Amino acid sequence: MTYTIDPTSTEIQKIGAIPQCIIDYYNLQCISAEVHLPPGVLKHLKKRGHWDDFLQYYEIIPQMIAAPDYIGQNPKEPNTIEIYKVISDHIILPIKLNEANGMFLSSFYILDNGAKKIIKRIGTGRIMPFSNLNCQ
Repeated sequence: MTYTIDPTSTEIQKIGAIPQCIIDYYNLQCISAEVHLPPGVLKHLKKRGHWDDFLQYYEIIPQMIAAPDYIGQNPKEPNTIEIYKVISDHIILPIKLNEANGMFLSSFYILDNGAKKIIKRIGTGRIMPFSNLNCQ
């Protein structure tokens, strides 16, 4: 399936699908692998100052979800995953799980000092290279 994102939408959008190996590895109890983008998140991005970054990369978010460079979980938020993609910037896509509605993108931001933070988060076990999962 091909996913696209409309940054002007006022409806919930299906924007990608989490690889099954990530769902299995983190034992996520979700009704679907699809990731949704609620319109409230677009408002959040504008309010938090992430809108310009989002507009720069939104067209490739579905590919970021399908083939991340690193994956992990925020230890303070169970039932969440974090997807990291290294492009020219280090981008994080926090994805949360809502038991009733499935997974949704909760934010989008560029990680300042990304290379250092990724190395540190690998060292603490918070994230790991996606390639470690050997997804088929």
